[in-house]
Amino acid sequence: MVICTLLVAIGQFFLKRGVEIFNLSLISIITNYWLIIGLFMYFIASILLIKALKLGDLSVVFPFVSLSYVWVAIGSMLILSEVMTFINWGGILSILLGVFLLGKGGLNA
Repeated sequence: MVICTLLVAIGQFFLKRGVEIFNLSLISIITNYWLIIGLFMYFIASILLIKALKLGDLSVVFPFVSLSYVWVAIGSMLILSEVMTFINWGGILSILLGVFLLGKGGLNA
C-alpha cells in the first residue's frame, strides 16, 4: 500500500506540472506528457489498491490511501518550496496516527 500511496503522490506532482501548461484544446490535453504520466501513475496505483482490497479488509486498507496526503505535503515542501505551518504538521501527525491505529486495530481483529 505504501507504493500505491507514493504513486498517487508522485502522480499529483506530474498533474500539477501538467495543469500549469494546460489549455482546454483536445490536442493540448493528449500531447501533455505531464498529464499523461500523472494519470498513468494514478492508473497503476488504482490497480495496486484493487489488489490490496482483494487481500485485506476495506476498513484497514483504504485508510492507507490517506498517506498520499502526507507524501504530497512533504514533497510540496521539499520540491516546490511550500511552507508547512505548525498546524499542517499537526494534520500530518494526525493522519499518521490514524493510519497506525486503524492498521493496528485491523491486525488484532
